[in-house]
Amino acid sequence: MGKPRSRAAPCMNWSRMAAFVLGVSVLAGIVAYAGIGSVMQALRVLRFSGLALITLLHLPVVLAMGIAWWLLGRNFPGSTTTKFAWARFVRDAAAEALPFSQIGGFVLGVRALHLDGVGALRGALSMSVDLVMELWAKIPYFIAGLVALFVAVPHSHPSRALVAALVLTIGVVAIPYVFGKRLRSALETSTMAIARRWPSLGSREDARLFFDGLFAERWVLPTSFAVHFACWVFGAFEMWVVLALMGHRVRPVEALAIDSLVSGLRTFAFLVPAAAGVQEACYVLVCAVFGIAPATAVAVSLARRARDLALGIPILAIWQYREATAGK
Repeated sequence: MGKPRSRAAPCMNWSRMAAFVLGVSVLAGIVAYAGIGSVMQALRVLRFSGLALITLLHLPVVLAMGIAWWLLGRNFPGSTTTKFAWARFVRDAAAEALPFSQIGGFVLGVRALHLDGVGALRGALSMSVDLVMELWAKIPYFIAGLVALFVAVPHSHPSRALVAALVLTIGVVAIPYVFGKRLRSALETSTMAIARRWPSLGSREDARLFFDGLFAERWVLPTSFAVHFACWVFGAFEMWVVLALMGHRVRPVEALAIDSLVSGLRTFAFLVPAAAGVQEACYVLVCAVFGIAPATAVAVSLARRARDLALGIPILAIWQYREATAGK
């Protein structure tokens, strides 16, 4: 199967454009509510050195997530950890640094893998299972965040609202796993539909062989799950570092609760490009439980966005160069 010469780039439809514009408007409103001057002061405390530190801290997380993806596709012809790690960097960069929903990031991630010689269908297959593992690993992280919330602020009224919201979040995320015995059947059905619709991506036999190999090795899925869970937990440490750099020394249990709850609430924003506005609202809501001012909460969210841009822009530039020179 030869490499296609046409460029694959996800386009924003009007609904996603509207969601993005609405999200940016919400973001602007939250910044205004928190106070632009106060937000900027919090960011100045972070400084460039702080931004560089949190960016470097995030590199091993993305690398580990790439390895978790590679575990699922390690038997593909030409598969290497480097290729999958690079594809994961592209996938996250597109989702966080471009005005696309996370679905756009998925498309570019598979495309990046395809440019390195891994078949498009194989890339899509492995990524679909990787997404399941990543979401599944979020469930115990949610639970850990809830426990941390009750330990840190057991009598907080806002915490009750957060618990209700997170119970709903867990329910949404857990739906694919309630019917765990049907997981393979559901994945195979969707894959076969893709193979029939776009036969140039790969054959139905490729899909069957992938699932046969994946489910025959019982250690692969638990290992992928464990890697993703470790990445979620490391996010709590990243949160602790960001707040410490801004002059807010929180306990580890509080950092765990903040990062876990924000990650859970942000799940609902997967169709909003870059979770614009939603992410900031989540930080303001959760940080309020721990007495952290809205300006600091918004600054933490913007620091995360700055980190994602610092990683994403050069990665996307390299990807675009490779895309433009592919086949020449």
